[in-house]
Amino acid sequence: MIHVHTLLLSALTWDPGFRGLLTVVLGALILGGSVWLIISTNSGWRLGFLLTITALAGWMMIMGLVWGMYGIGYQGRLATWKVEEVNYGDLTEANTTDARTVPPREDLPDQEEMRAIIDGNEALATQFPDDPTRRDPQLGDLLSVDPELRDQLIEEGWLIETEDGWVLLGAADKQTGEAVAAASSYLTEERALFDSSSEFVVLDAWTKGGKDNLEDDSALDRAAFKVERVATYPFGHPTHRVVVRVQPVVPRETLPGQPPPTPEADESQPVISVVMVRDLGSRRQPAVFLTLASALVFAVCCSSLHRRDKLVAEARAAAAGS
Repeated sequence: MIHVHTLLLSALTWDPGFRGLLTVVLGALILGGSVWLIISTNSGWRLGFLLTITALAGWMMIMGLVWGMYGIGYQGRLATWKVEEVNYGDLTEANTTDARTVPPREDLPDQEEMRAIIDGNEALATQFPDDPTRRDPQLGDLLSVDPELRDQLIEEGWLIETEDGWVLLGAADKQTGEAVAAASSYLTEERALFDSSSEFVVLDAWTKGGKDNLEDDSALDRAAFKVERVATYPFGHPTHRVVVRVQPVVPRETLPGQPPPTPEADESQPVISVVMVRDLGSRRQPAVFLTLASALVFAVCCSSLHRRDKLVAEARAAAAGS
């Protein structure tokens, strides 16, 4: 005959989720229960329970406040790039109004013009030698090597920044890495337009919107930056978009024992533009809710303790008077 406790232990061993839940519950009971047991030996079990709950709520409020300040602990959704649409060929016909004003590829330097720019810049010539076995650099690659090149190109009339806010990103920019990764994942996995990221080349990435980035990383400036970001117009976070343009490569067969062929954009294929908007997520939302809920419980418990102290003082005064 199988005993009940044997079945219970078998169930706990078989279901790790329930064991994990039971571990958390027991840990919470031991943490709070041990404190309540010690306090109740001096103040009684009812007052000890109220004091324990008050202390626990105060500690949870402080912990939630720290979590919310630094974005740690129990977190919500992280910020990501959300694809709005995929455009083929002509961005002026995009469904997203903002994306229609992204400068066309014809308004940017072609490979011959970029080669002239590279040859006239020692740093660029060293980084991008005229080697047919290497991938042709894009304009974003040049901007990453020499950031001062941006001002030079603007003075020469190249449209790398528009009046309505579109800015060409350098290949090494943090936004570029995140946006290109999101676009590549969407094109290869979710949309399945390509089998892998090796089947297309990234032409450029453009950004528009969002608020200014933090310049000083000190604690005081970070706090002032957060307050300014929330309190100044436009309130909260203005819409932040990125457009990543890619083009299929010329199909080439990889020979056995040879390195993969150098990817080359197929000019006969349309340019594919991935329009994305920044989803800021809810990283600090759980911590904020925890802080508010704990603060409410803490306030109620403190009010109850205060009213109890007043009743006790009145009772002692009446007993002394009699």
